[in-house]
Amino acid sequence: MNDKLRFKYYIALALGVLVLINVLANRFFVRLDFTEDQRYTLSETTKDILKDITEPITVTAYFSEGLQPQFDQLRNDFKDLLAEYASRSNHQLVFEFINPNEDAQEEQKAVQAGIQTVMIEAREKDQASTKKAYMGALVQIGENSETIPFIQPGAQMEYALTTAIKKMTIPDKDAIGFIVGHGEPTLNEQIQVIQGLEVLYVPEEVALSDSVNLSKYKTLAWINPQDSIPKEHFTYVEDFLNQGGNLLVSFNKVDAQLNQGMGFAKYTGMGNWLQKQGLTVNEDFVVDANCGSVNVQQRQGIFTVNRPINFPYLPILSNFADHPITQGLGTMIMQFGSSLTFSGDSLSTFTPLVFTSDKSGKQPAPVYFNIEKQWQERDFTASKLTVSGLMEKDNHKLVVITDGDLAINGSGQEVRQVQPDNANFLVNAIDYMSDDTGLIQLRSKQVKMRPLDQLDDGDKNLLKILNFTLPILIILGIGIYRYQRRKFTRLKIKGESYV
Repeated sequence: MNDKLRFKYYIALALGVLVLINVLANRFFVRLDFTEDQRYTLSETTKDILKDITEPITVTAYFSEGLQPQFDQLRNDFKDLLAEYASRSNHQLVFEFINPNEDAQEEQKAVQAGIQTVMIEAREKDQASTKKAYMGALVQIGENSETIPFIQPGAQMEYALTTAIKKMTIPDKDAIGFIVGHGEPTLNEQIQVIQGLEVLYVPEEVALSDSVNLSKYKTLAWINPQDSIPKEHFTYVEDFLNQGGNLLVSFNKVDAQLNQGMGFAKYTGMGNWLQKQGLTVNEDFVVDANCGSVNVQQRQGIFTVNRPINFPYLPILSNFADHPITQGLGTMIMQFGSSLTFSGDSLSTFTPLVFTSDKSGKQPAPVYFNIEKQWQERDFTASKLTVSGLMEKDNHKLVVITDGDLAINGSGQEVRQVQPDNANFLVNAIDYMSDDTGLIQLRSKQVKMRPLDQLDDGDKNLLKILNFTLPILIILGIGIYRYQRRKFTRLKIKGESYV
């Protein structure tokens, strides 16, 4: 075979391989994911849900076009995700993309379906303008439908789509009771937690009394009681636990009064009752070197500016036990939490779930809050204090969180968005106790926050000195090198002139 024929042979072989690859790619969807946390890989939960689909699913994606590059990328990412869903569901899922900005009737359909209208700044012909845009989807199975008002990038895209499908494929949902009547927040004041629960359950408010049937609930949640709790109400809950029920308690053993600059112990009766169960929430304030900040107003000339100051009473929590409840969690933020210790007998099993960092401490109540305090290493002599745990005894489970405000959004003018993993932790705990852990992996799947390692004061000072002196030393070194090099060159030329 001469070189010309060999060349044609290789060209034909290469074209054949490319054709084969394209045929296989059309039949089998493959995505290579090299990220450490596998953010572009479908979770096992999603795969299981798609595998069990028996009815066709129609996804109508309403996406505006011609926006900024990041929004066009979001559209492409969602399209790729839908293609993978279609492949995993044996093509039971079909989808189409519609640009509502091109057709008034389609825009009206999108609005009626609940797709959120967003205003995006755009630049056309060197002029800034505001453009109305849509980035949502309508998911339909038979006569049922769920709307994703706004598609968020990353792992939240998969969670929104899978939960929309899951909601429509559950025939009967179990009820979860939220105890009220002692100053607890309403369901509307815990909207992030409630939205997470509504995929699998029906959250309900329940007031404790001798006429209430608690056996209809798999799990009860007792969130942030403010008033004194009657003893008979604890008796009702004990009977519920003895019959195989489960309980989540999130409450404050201490109360921070920032307007007074003081923190005090708080008495509702919950602490004493938990101690009888074998869990002691201590009357102390947990502090942590890895913490959030508060804004303090300061005068600078004629201006008043807000300056963020680290406040160790707001610990950032990233140490979690290897447990289904904490699977995939990245970061939680606690407000004025307390330490938790196990004081039960050998018949109970205790699992610490959430810990402070290696540089933490606790201060017994009462406490005086000094915003301007210069915190030192000696203030953080403790390590990995437990702030939440799970106790299992006989046929029931009890999860305790030492911060009642952990996932409360509030209402009216005081409404706030809580850290997503704060809400995820509560929902995961209820899932686990209710024997349904299917969405825990997916709910907590996200791009992890990776904070920088904390440095001690000595290392900080060394880095400051190096940061200041190293550039100067480098410049001096370059100058000395160039001076010596020129000097050597001159001497060499001078020596050659004598030859």
